[in-house]
Amino acid sequence: MSLNHSVAKRQTDSTQAPSHGLLDDRRRLTLPIQISAVLLDLAWLKCIVRLSARDGYKLATTLLKVDPVACTFIFDGCRTDAERDLLLTSDEIAVSAILRDVKIDFVIGRPYLINYQGGPACAATFPSHLYHFERRRHPRARPQVAMGYRCELQAMDDQPLKLDIADLSLSGVGLRSKVASTDRFPVGTILQKCRLDFRNQGELEFDLQVVGHGLTWEGQRTMHHIGCTFVAISPGQQTFLQRLVYHIELAGRE
Repeated sequence: MSLNHSVAKRQTDSTQAPSHGLLDDRRRLTLPIQISAVLLDLAWLKCIVRLSARDGYKLATTLLKVDPVACTFIFDGCRTDAERDLLLTSDEIAVSAILRDVKIDFVIGRPYLINYQGGPACAATFPSHLYHFERRRHPRARPQVAMGYRCELQAMDDQPLKLDIADLSLSGVGLRSKVASTDRFPVGTILQKCRLDFRNQGELEFDLQVVGHGLTWEGQRTMHHIGCTFVAISPGQQTFLQRLVYHIELAGRE
């Protein structure tokens, strides 16, 4: 089902973002691909999304579907006559959510009623911009040890190594080893053709750049931690990683 709608209007830059907090403390996203990534995460993780209309009406809902091509999304709403009357007559609706402990804020224009999977729902176009408090460039997911995710690479001395994957995000990966000293991975080093093995989820190959290292502990054992960023990432790899981060987070809840 297409989410396009002839009467839906894209929010303009004049739309005011929610006023709480300082803009300096937040990141302003304006590119549709950036906004799409945030909305897809909200939908995949089934985050609670709160809507606030100007008349003070508030509604808690979830995103049901996001269409990155049409720049539209569907949310659960219009379930009662009161919800339908208020949502479909509101020219501006403030939207807020918590995504991985990060506050998300944006404003949408008037939604419209659609039929989704046999029942009523609301659809709206992407906001022109979206704000979020950002602690990191991308949130990290930490796979369970039992998942057995590994990274195969060659160190500066051309010795092949297999390191555990300690954490993963869309911008990089944290590697962990009991024996591989961080002296073999100076900050700034480019590690070429590193193979990331995610077992039954698949494999990816990246060039990694070392950006930091340190020590962590597992019980009484000292572990060497090497932080790396991806030198380059394709749209297909980004989609794969985004779904993998979601998979790791769900596994951590079980």
